[in-house]
Amino acid sequence: MSKVTLSYEKEEKAILAHFTNGTIDEKCTKRLHFGYFKGDQNDKKLKDRKMLVAETNEMSYVGQSYGPLASTMQRNCKYYVGVLDKATGKMKICDAEIYQMHPKPSDIDDEAETISLPSSITEKTFIEKNDMLTSAFGSKKKQRALESRLKNHIKGKALDKAMSSVLSQASSVEAVEETDANTEYSIIPPINEEATTPREVYDMNYIIHPNEWAATSEASGTFFDATVDDIQEWRKENKYPKQILSLLSRMPKSEERRTEQATYITYLYYLIYLHNLKPSHLRGRDPLPLEWPDKVRFHLLRRFTQLISENSKQRVMPARLKDKLVSHILVLCLFLEEFSLELTNLQTDLNKTNEKITKHCQMLGCTMKVKKLNTDEGGAVVRWATLSLPLNLSAQQPAKRKHKR
Repeated sequence: MSKVTLSYEKEEKAILAHFTNGTIDEKCTKRLHFGYFKGDQNDKKLKDRKMLVAETNEMSYVGQSYGPLASTMQRNCKYYVGVLDKATGKMKICDAEIYQMHPKPSDIDDEAETISLPSSITEKTFIEKNDMLTSAFGSKKKQRALESRLKNHIKGKALDKAMSSVLSQASSVEAVEETDANTEYSIIPPINEEATTPREVYDMNYIIHPNEWAATSEASGTFFDATVDDIQEWRKENKYPKQILSLLSRMPKSEERRTEQATYITYLYYLIYLHNLKPSHLRGRDPLPLEWPDKVRFHLLRRFTQLISENSKQRVMPARLKDKLVSHILVLCLFLEEFSLELTNLQTDLNKTNEKITKHCQMLGCTMKVKKLNTDEGGAVVRWATLSLPLNLSAQQPAKRKHKR
């Protein structure tokens, strides 16, 4: 076995070319010519700038030690190359300088072929030319500023495109199971003006479609079988909203009434869960849990969300649809609470301010009541929303602006 003597040449550097478009064919290596260029050594800004150029008759390759074309391989690692002299058995170890070679079409002879390029390619504006100079020869501070400006420009274009898609989609969205053309874009359910009791004001078949009711009833076993211990454990774990736990603690004993109540509470949980979804989760492939009934998932997404664009599967919930969802939640809670709803738990679950939750209740025709309670921890203000006849619908009228001098 032959012995090899190693020696480290500190001043010598080996230049390595890494072609980003793939490995160069061995037949073409003989026709590949390299050129190595350095910046002005008397200029502090330019002396560290180097460029490696490789050319063939058909293609040119450029690698730089600066700018966006610079290699990122040597930022965290240092590379060495061993050069073995087979005759003497000695190997030189040199520092390696790696360049990422990016393909660039060579100039075409005007006499051989003439190609007419768009003016946007052949002619650049003063700002574009200035950006090219900054990218090649500007200071690090100017290059960072250029990169940040270009990124913001791209993000701005993407945002404008997304917003235009959302607006076009919103304008073409059809109403879902609306019974009246005037209520197509209303955030409150249709009101029965001929109602003689609070129970007749809002149609529960509109809040929960019969198909949804059957599917939700089959999935309501967890709430139907809930015991006192289960409710206490869920309350400690914050597993369910406070309004849900409050309703579960007052479930009826009869099987028929308990089944009906469990179905309503399960659907209420679906609505609150959808309301509290973050926009990033809503844009996911399956924003709602897969264990929910398919009919319920499809109907909720169709009624309270809309697609970003026709070809996209990502969804958003505009403010109008979110307000509509809040109204459905309030109507269902009023129905479950015999049309006298204490708002503390629901306000916490929906993360709404007093002003917003009060405004929603007034739009539904509720009368608001405020009571002060004395507790061991001090005074507390409790708000009730009561749905009674005649309805208080003054809040549905647009408020007049007050002009201040």
